[in-house]
Amino acid sequence: MEMSDDVKRVINNNVVHLATSSRDGKPNVVPVGLCRAISNHELLIVDVYFKKTRKNLEENSQVAIAVEALEELRAYQLKGKAKIFTQGELYERAMEIMKEQDKVRERKISAWREKRPDLAERFEKLAERHHKLRPKAVVLVDVREIYSTMHNA
Repeated sequence: MEMSDDVKRVINNNVVHLATSSRDGKPNVVPVGLCRAISNHELLIVDVYFKKTRKNLEENSQVAIAVEALEELRAYQLKGKAKIFTQGELYERAMEIMKEQDKVRERKISAWREKRPDLAERFEKLAERHHKLRPKAVVLVDVREIYSTMHNA
């Protein structure tokens, strides 16, 4: 199934929520800030902190992703099948995504310095920790279903 440009833009610019389940159906959902649409039907998700999520993906490749851009009244659910990669071209792409996200964080911190110095300081510390992280793996999701989950206002 093909993602529209709008769906890809919302995914690329917002935190997504990745839902997985174990082989016996126990669910798990995590927020993910490092997710990008890399084609009309594929998402790349960077695994930095996954533990239970990674175990679930190894047992059951079916995933669901929820994402919303509330200020635009846009929200989507995507379902698909995931594959894990720990090296190669897709893994290298994860490094690029992390570098891009570092730049986004810096712009946000700069904007907060005037309005909310308390938040800027907290996010600077968080950004320092994130900058040192390296991906454990990258998850490629082949999107097979897409649903709009917000009624147009």
